[in-house]
Amino acid sequence: MVRARLWYGPAGHGVGLERVARYLRGPLGCELEMRVRPHLGRWVDQIEIRTPLPVGIEMLRSPDVSGEAADLMRRLPPDAPPALARKLAGCTARLDFRDVADAKPFRPATGTARSILTPLAFAMGGIVEEVGAGRLRFEPLPDPETGYGVILRTLAHMLEAIRRR
Repeated sequence: MVRARLWYGPAGHGVGLERVARYLRGPLGCELEMRVRPHLGRWVDQIEIRTPLPVGIEMLRSPDVSGEAADLMRRLPPDAPPALARKLAGCTARLDFRDVADAKPFRPATGTARSILTPLAFAMGGIVEEVGAGRLRFEPLPDPETGYGVILRTLAHMLEAIRRR
């Protein structure tokens, strides 16, 4: 079952699942393995994180993703930040975070899950959707002179290094 989605694009659109796996292993320190699983009569590449918590991650890049992001954008409440709507309008891909067999369900609102989702969202320039709760987490880029801006620049440099590999 899909528990969370990370919507992104176009900046991270060219990043493949292997690069996401390298980022998860490297800066985030996750133990994982690459898998292929059957889904609706086809085979789907998947990252399966073992630690710090079990979750499967699948990448979707298709014209359908942009349409689904547009639907999500239309359902935003009137008081939603305009930057959130602009960000959703540009989404061309997403990562789906799924439960894995024989493990507890993935809970995206927990601190451990956020320790994976939040830095990955910053690195991919994306928005996290908690599917069950219907919440979107989006942090607009902070002022580059703040401490948080330094962290984001560091993450951006890491993403660029991953893209070059």
